[in-house]
Amino acid sequence: MNSIINMVIRRVMSIAINKGINAGVDQMAKRKGRNTDDPQQSADIQQDKQRLRQTARLGRRFTKL
Repeated sequence: MNSIINMVIRRVMSIAINKGINAGVDQMAKRKGRNTDDPQQSADIQQDKQRLRQTARLGRRFTKL
């Protein structure tokens, strides 16, 4: 029973952490691209968001117990 509870807690925490990271990345992108009408700069911001999410995913993968 204890292992089932641990699995559920890990899954819920994983979802919560992912949502928090995505929210932080979105906030960073909003701040960085406030006054942007340049399509190149918008593309750079999208790439930065993707890289941040990938880095966060790798970090979580390496720190799993």
